[in-house]
Amino acid sequence: MKRSHSFFLFLLLVLLGAGLWGACSPAPSGEKKAASQTVKNVIVLIPDGCSAEQYTLARWFKGKPLALDQIRVGALKTYTADSVVADSAPAASAFATGCRTSDKFISVGPKNPTLPGVPPPDPSLSYKPLATVLEGAKLLGKATGLVVTSRVTHATPAAYYAHVPARRMENDIMEQGVYQNLDVVLGGGKRHLLPKESGGKRTDDENLIDVLQERGYSFVATAEDLQKANSGKVYGIFAYSSMEGEIDRPVFGPQQPTLEDMTQKAINLLSRDPEGFFLLVEGSQMDWACHAHDPAHLLSDLLMFDRAVQAALDFAKKDGHTLVLAFSDHNCGGMSIGNYATSGSYTQMKLEALLEPLRKMKLSTLGLWRKVGADKTPENIKAVVREFWGLDITDEEAKQILALAPKYDKDPNYGFGEVICPKYTYIGWTSHGHTGGDVPLFAFGPGRPVGLLDGPDMGKTCARALDLNLEQLNARLFQEAAGALPDAQVTIDKTDPNNPVVKIAFQGKQAELPVNKNLLKLDGKTTPLEGVVVYAPNTGKAFIPLQAVNLIKDSSAALPAITEN
Repeated sequence: MKRSHSFFLFLLLVLLGAGLWGACSPAPSGEKKAASQTVKNVIVLIPDGCSAEQYTLARWFKGKPLALDQIRVGALKTYTADSVVADSAPAASAFATGCRTSDKFISVGPKNPTLPGVPPPDPSLSYKPLATVLEGAKLLGKATGLVVTSRVTHATPAAYYAHVPARRMENDIMEQGVYQNLDVVLGGGKRHLLPKESGGKRTDDENLIDVLQERGYSFVATAEDLQKANSGKVYGIFAYSSMEGEIDRPVFGPQQPTLEDMTQKAINLLSRDPEGFFLLVEGSQMDWACHAHDPAHLLSDLLMFDRAVQAALDFAKKDGHTLVLAFSDHNCGGMSIGNYATSGSYTQMKLEALLEPLRKMKLSTLGLWRKVGADKTPENIKAVVREFWGLDITDEEAKQILALAPKYDKDPNYGFGEVICPKYTYIGWTSHGHTGGDVPLFAFGPGRPVGLLDGPDMGKTCARALDLNLEQLNARLFQEAAGALPDAQVTIDKTDPNNPVVKIAFQGKQAELPVNKNLLKLDGKTTPLEGVVVYAPNTGKAFIPLQAVNLIKDSSAALPAITEN
């Protein structure tokens, strides 16, 4: 009787979920039918903040085709539920979940209002955690990993494993990541692993490095240590905050690995799993370079990203069962080859004139500002620009750079590009923010998509390749606790506001589920769960895996399959 009741309850939840899902996730368009049985591995590579013009500039600078060039198959729309111009958080969330969501949201359902043409969400979907293709791959028994040069808690990687209503909640994001049991995590962000008393930014008094080591991870902090890691689960955190940009790495972070090194190591470790793997790789800092109008930072990081793409393609071509997808979350900076200085001479632009000033640049604008240090005088600005960018700027231009520093507050380096690029380069910029155009789509392998696709289609593409049913995955990972246990008393204990706990009183039993963790405490026993517990502060609802519901109910019902076949 219990089994029958559980089955019909699950069926009802799936049917309800399917209706909600259809409201936020359009069917894929322009996509070849994926022969899912032939796809064992999926590698997603995201060049944050890039569009066609950036790739063109990188190709000219490299002097030969990019690895990306050989796999260009279409384009991708980037708008979000509530904005024509995307932020990384909702854009990456669409890629990860197959659902378009709202500004700053990390893999939770959208809110009202939405753009014209974007269906308003069912109220029960708003702020509800949305299962990701990485979480699905993990439940299928595949190894999972991510590689970034930002903090691993930054918006794009976070969207693949975390569920919070604001991207700034990096302590929560890190905690969910640690308890998601990914196999390989490489990037920056040590500050969100350590409590404040140990020099970090955590306010919950938890040392998550200790938790990782208790869970059997090797914790590495240098390129040399990463090279030695040849088995098991690995957390490589190489910087307190984000890693150095590629052009700055030899000067400010020579102990840090490159994006290519991390990608190769992740593929090497993950590919040992007989069930296959899912890997996310983000070239994080092209976006920051374009925010800053910084061609030096952009080119060095984009060319390094292209080397990571080549590493993925080398593996995929040899393996034969790997789908490789590369696409950006949005464009940034409105970069152009040609600016107002070339308005009357653009048809006579010579290659050397375009490249010569760029070849002289030996640091990013952030690196320039660090070299300026405390000596913020026009003379020192001129000296630093001359040494590291090979340009002799005027006193007036140096003063302009200094005058712009307070305007940009946390990003005083923005002044270098804003002042120097219009006069000394042929690179144009229209914004210090993101822009809203379609971005190129690159793909290789079985079931690769082609044509003009929608952002959520990338989540659908990955799900199809993995043979995942996203509706059933959502029903299995994220049950609204009060709805799934209508006879229970569900409360959120915030006695310690930094460590909330979902408490469920049911038939004389008391269950405790710490928020952001994959743990159920019941009858004096702690059981690891297959997904994390999520609390949505905007609605006051708690979401728990179906596995936890069954354990609390003492039900022996088997967990439903999450595959299509």
